[in-house]
Amino acid sequence: MPLVHTPAAPADAVPPAGAGAPNGHPMWLDDLQREARRLLESGQPDVWDTLTRQFEGQLIHTALDITRGRRIEAAQKLGIGRNTITRKIQELKLD
Repeated sequence: MPLVHTPAAPADAVPPAGAGAPNGHPMWLDDLQREARRLLESGQPDVWDTLTRQFEGQLIHTALDITRGRRIEAAQKLGIGRNTITRKIQELKLD
C-alpha cells in the first residue's frame, strides 16, 4: 500500500531545510512511522520489504524525473552506482 500524501502541499513541494513536525522530525518520517504502525498492527507480512521497496522506488522515480530519465545522472544524484540503479529499476519494476 502506498504512503498517503496529505493535501496540505503539492506532492512535488520541497519543504525548507529543518522544516518538520513539532517533535523535530521531518513530517515524512512521522508519516512513515504512522504507516509502519498501521501495517504492523494489521498483521501485514514483510513490512520491512514493503516499505523499503516503496521508499527506494520513490527515490529513484524522483531522481529520474529530475534528470529527465537520465539513469547515470540520477544514480550520481542518489549516490549509487549506475549498475545499482539499473538493477533496482528492474527489481522494483519501474520500467
